[in-house]
Amino acid sequence: MANHVTSYVSFSNISDEAKKFLDGLSEIDGENKEQDQIKYFYEDYTPDHAWYFANIGPKWMYFDYVDEDNFSTVSAWSAPIPFYNKVFETLKALNSPDLRMWVQYEDEMPNFVGVYGLYHDEVYEEEVEAENYVDVIGCENWDEETDDYNEDWGYKLGDWFAEQEAAFLDD
Repeated sequence: MANHVTSYVSFSNISDEAKKFLDGLSEIDGENKEQDQIKYFYEDYTPDHAWYFANIGPKWMYFDYVDEDNFSTVSAWSAPIPFYNKVFETLKALNSPDLRMWVQYEDEMPNFVGVYGLYHDEVYEEEVEAENYVDVIGCENWDEETDDYNEDWGYKLGDWFAEQEAAFLDD
């Protein structure tokens, strides 16, 4: 089974035109919803792995939630960074020259967590592998004593995400 990577994407300095575009994405429904939502961004969409690897990053991705200010996706094995670059350029071209895009993502295991931010020509990217959780985030995600998720994990991860976003905004 593939590991699912959930990404949460938010925007600031987004124009009404770009919000309307995202709102249109949220209205796509039907039998081919997942493919139609990706086609919304690409004229040359081809539903095969080679196209996905070149344009999306992972071998598949779908939208979990969409509204006019943010969305979330689920993808296989990695965050769909090439796709987020496409989203950023598409929305920026819709009268949003000062658009900021912020992405937080985590693998379901989680084998890794990360962030990705875009603003003008700036790219901010940090990823932490599981073996570095204690050093970077401050705790493991798994509690060996209880054989369950560490209760502190969500808080520590949230703090790390907030620290990374503050660093991105300061750049």
